[in-house]
Amino acid sequence: QKICKRPLLHAPIASPYTTSSISPKTLYISPSTPFASTIKRVRTLLSHIESRASGPISFSSKLGPQITAGIKARRDGSKEEVILKGTGRAIEKVLGIAVYWQGQADVVVRVRTGSVGAVDDVVENGNDEVETGESRVRRTSCLEVGISLR
Repeated sequence: QKICKRPLLHAPIASPYTTSSISPKTLYISPSTPFASTIKRVRTLLSHIESRASGPISFSSKLGPQITAGIKARRDGSKEEVILKGTGRAIEKVLGIAVYWQGQADVVVRVRTGSVGAVDDVVENGNDEVETGESRVRRTSCLEVGISLR
């Protein structure tokens, strides 16, 4: 018997311009994901969260209430977070990214552990057709890091 591992199932990558309540900003990290580009991507997503929280300001009316509303929205917008997920060998990479972000003063880092189901196909040695074999579900560990603005 031979085991063929399927890729893990996950939601499609969300647009950076939509709110997290509609679709959370999740980045799936693999062992070969470059460190620097991941840091830049997270910073970009955090800046989009900040700009959505502040909202547009028009200069036609009094600025006082708009600034107060912007500050309140900024506090409410800090609940949005960018989520990094990694399984297996990618857990080390996700931890390295989390340690980097913990050193930054303007963000809050939350680390969560869990497990995710993965589907494997069991096929006979002489038979390469996946459809005729049986499938089994295994659990693999997952590390999830939430990064949000202070």
